[in-house]
Amino acid sequence: MAETERIPQHRHCSTCGNAHLNDELFCSDACKEKKKAELKKKKRQLMIIQLAAMAMLVVAVILGMSS
Repeated sequence: MAETERIPQHRHCSTCGNAHLNDELFCSDACKEKKKAELKKKKRQLMIIQLAAMAMLVVAVILGMSS
């Protein structure tokens, strides 16, 4: 029976999925910055959705009062 190769303890990058040996969540600063930009974009999109929902609620209340 062939011996199996032992793989050292490692982590996978949260952005690209590449294996790395350090204790960080990301394999490089580029991946860290990419993830930060993605989170900033998602946060902006969520804020736009919330503002749109509040605007629709205000319009519904105003239209409901005028009836």
